Amino acid sequence: MINSQNLSVNYYKKNGFLIIKNFHSKKLINQIKKDIFEISFELYRKYNPNSFPVKYSSETFDKFLLQAKKENLVEVTSSIYDACKKIRGFYQIMGNEKILDLSEKLIGSKKIGLLNRGFGVRIDYPHDRYWKARLHQDYTSQLGSPNGIVIYTSLRDVKQKMGPVLLYSKSHKHGVFQTSVNTQKVKEKKTYDPYYVKISKKLIKSFKIKYLKLNETDIGIFNFLLLHQSGFNNSNYIRWSLIHRIFDFSNTQSIENNYNGGLMEGNIYNSKKHEKFIS
Repeated sequence: MINSQNLSVNYYKKNGFLIIKNFHSKKLINQIKKDIFEISFELYRKYNPNSFPVKYSSETFDKFLLQAKKENLVEVTSSIYDACKKIRGFYQIMGNEKILDLSEKLIGSKKIGLLNRGFGVRIDYPHDRYWKARLHQDYTSQLGSPNGIVIYTSLRDVKQKMGPVLLYSKSHKHGVFQTSVNTQKVKEKKTYDPYYVKISKKLIKSFKIKYLKLNETDIGIFNFLLLHQSGFNNSNYIRWSLIHRIFDFSNTQSIENNYNGGLMEGNIYNSKKHEKFIS
């Protein structure tokens, strides 16, 4: 943990990420998990009327989601995913004044905003490869402003076996990487994502990897331009991540693009319209 805020800002600017230990209260995280547990049960028992209520446990709060996944109840798993984005605790996190104050310092602007289609939940199922996020920068898919940050909150202590996110330290200093599209693996149903970052093997190997191993009260913060990717979840537990994104309203590129968001707003990154931004 970086204790001094000035040291935190310097560390972030140098490395492109920051981890703050014990940021959230256990009470808040537990309430979010309990809400997920109760919502999951209500949706699951629609398809399995014989299921009966069980006592809530922080360790197994997602048991009904896992069961629905095993039974291939796609409508249930999709509904639970969508419902999770409506949980009150998530909005408490996004409106947390300490996060917003720190964001101003990290971004270097008091004119900050939240991408309204840039928040959500990552549910990384055990042994799943299809939804595993490959190497990318958030800016090219989220837009808003190249001067922005991603906030990660975990709902479970992330161990190495759970496939923590891989952060490529200092890669944000190289600006926006170009991407290419290859739909072959999408057609083969091996992945959902047709986008690939154009980067040499030599350059990617030059970056030191930091594994984002967060405990459930920690937060991880990283730059919109930092290269990162999902690890493979080889455990028997879901890796839960609550994610929201904060951007700079005063950035010239952001203004030029009318503050548009990315893919979720129907906008695709176009290198001819977006300037190269160096942190």
